[in-house]
Amino acid sequence: MSKNKNIHLRRLKLLIQRYKQAYITQGALLRLSELASTISDMRDFYPAIHKMVAEFLHAENFYVVFYDNSTNQYSAQYFSDEKDQAIIDQVSSNEFSIGLTGYVARTRQALLCDEGLFNTLVEQGEIQAQGSPCAHWLGIPLCREGQVIGVMAIQSYNAQYRYTEVDLALFNSIGGHTITALDRVKNRELLEETVRHRTKELQSTNISLEKEIQEKIYAEKLQAALYRISEITGSSQDMASFYLAMQQVLAELMPAENCFIALLNKDKSTLSFPFYLDQYSEPAIERPLGRGFTEYILRCGEAKLINAEYATKLVLAGEIQREVSNPNKLNHFCTSWLGAPLLVEGQAIGVITVQAYHQQYQYSEQDLSILRFVSQNIAIAIQRKLATEQQKQHQEELERRVFESTQELRQTNLFLRQQVEERKKVEAKLFYEANHDALTGLANRQMFLQLLKQQFALSKRQPKLQMVLLYIDLDRFKNINDSLGHHMGDAFLVEASQRLKRLIREHDVVARLGGDEFVALLTNLQSKHDAEEIAQRIVNSLEQPFQLDEHQVHSGASVGLAYMKPEHTTAEALLRDADTAMYQAKSQGRNQFIVFKDPASESVS
Repeated sequence: MSKNKNIHLRRLKLLIQRYKQAYITQGALLRLSELASTISDMRDFYPAIHKMVAEFLHAENFYVVFYDNSTNQYSAQYFSDEKDQAIIDQVSSNEFSIGLTGYVARTRQALLCDEGLFNTLVEQGEIQAQGSPCAHWLGIPLCREGQVIGVMAIQSYNAQYRYTEVDLALFNSIGGHTITALDRVKNRELLEETVRHRTKELQSTNISLEKEIQEKIYAEKLQAALYRISEITGSSQDMASFYLAMQQVLAELMPAENCFIALLNKDKSTLSFPFYLDQYSEPAIERPLGRGFTEYILRCGEAKLINAEYATKLVLAGEIQREVSNPNKLNHFCTSWLGAPLLVEGQAIGVITVQAYHQQYQYSEQDLSILRFVSQNIAIAIQRKLATEQQKQHQEELERRVFESTQELRQTNLFLRQQVEERKKVEAKLFYEANHDALTGLANRQMFLQLLKQQFALSKRQPKLQMVLLYIDLDRFKNINDSLGHHMGDAFLVEASQRLKRLIREHDVVARLGGDEFVALLTNLQSKHDAEEIAQRIVNSLEQPFQLDEHQVHSGASVGLAYMKPEHTTAEALLRDADTAMYQAKSQGRNQFIVFKDPASESVS
């Protein structure tokens, strides 16, 4: 009787140990799935994997090395070692190939290696000693689609700590899911890079639109100035008030605190200054023609923008002369100068000028255009004093120019509205592309996670609302893709997505997470059995043959089903449970659905 009792106790202890190990393994895989769902930068992925492994195993020294089958080259993706960290950049691909890393890649088997086995492998010529000798080493192959693509390893330099077969099993389980997690992170990183690129393009569009808006504002300001000029021309009682009003209009468009108007006398031998405003000089008096900027404009017969460099060239060419008017006073030379001729019937009768004495402001070609137009209006006003009929003709010309300017402004406004509409279309397109899968038109991972979080929060506030998540993985998709080509593989995914949309209700959501993985969010269920019926219909539908052009292919689906429960604290936790249930369905024969059950609750029960 005592012997049977001891046997029973040993079996019970073994069962408890197995449950404990299964719980640890499940926790590690859940942590790995969580990392794949939250990390979007590959630079953060490997340190996070290292930290996670260190929570379950002695892993102060941890590294991941990738292997390229086409080139037989090894490359270190992540390396953390207390002794050899400083020399990792000098380690060549060949050195990895002849060490324990290369041995695991060649044999495609996990390896638990102590000093004795290490020496045996060296003696047999299987490996060569590399780096600092360790007390114990544990390495596993990383495989994708049946091919070794790398090795993940941990090692201990402390002889008191030795890895066990249990550690090997746990590490092997983690490694088996690391590649899947890695692919998810890479896909998400690529998606975010695409979003950033499209966001940059949209920002460029916004900058261009803002520039157009500023040009429109300036055009409206100029239009208002043109109307003011028209009013001044018709309402001024005398030339003095007309000149002052014109200077005030100019001051609203450009710096014009230094402004004067010079007119030729009848015999064109002298210049008079009916309006003269200057911060450094007294009002100018009538003088004979000389070699100044004003006379240069009269000779050219067109508006000019003259800066300090241009002025120096004119002096050297003999076009102008600069004289010191009073040796006892400080003479101020302008740093930027604008002048436009006052033309009447094609003949220059004078010049209007603005100038600046400080480097802080330099006139532009736009300023020159404005002054050129103002000069025409001043000339028209002067001509009105000379002949009433000529004044009337010039007034009509002004009205025509104002009308043409108004038409140009209307065209500008129409173009701006068109640009705004185009921008709205671009924004709508970018939003759709950023939130929908390009191949199937379903919601993508980003949009689905947002909807899941919203529904999760709603269900937390209203617990009576039934909420279920289905995680769907298409069976044999790789075989279809490899045998028929990517074009048929895409056609298969599109047909599968159409079947999924037909199987769920109108208010439910189905999305493609990437590759052959889909999810469905079911809400407002009358009974829990409704979700299981939908899951079974999905399995049955995807089991039916697919007709792709002249090819008939067979697939199926592994479906993980997770009910929202009070213990779910985040939407991501619900997604992980559905993902875990899907992997259970896949591992138990595929073409079925599995309802997620918490290992912790099962062990307690």
